[in-house]
Amino acid sequence: MGFETILVEQIGRVGIITLNRPDFLNAFNEDLNRELRLQIRDFNNDSTIGSIVITGAGRAFSAGADVSNFEATVK
Repeated sequence: MGFETILVEQIGRVGIITLNRPDFLNAFNEDLNRELRLQIRDFNNDSTIGSIVITGAGRAFSAGADVSNFEATVK
């Protein structure tokens, strides 16, 4: 499955998910949240995965929520 906001790889029994919005310090938006949940679900259902590592691209793991979209979601 192709994703826009995460990178996925498997090394041995380890599933690795990289948050890939470095220009926004990997801040969570709706797309990142959805893609991360889907991939975690897929790894959980994969018997070849024994553990999951989540990391961030660039200089930050994650700045938290992307507040630039916050006003639109509150309305």
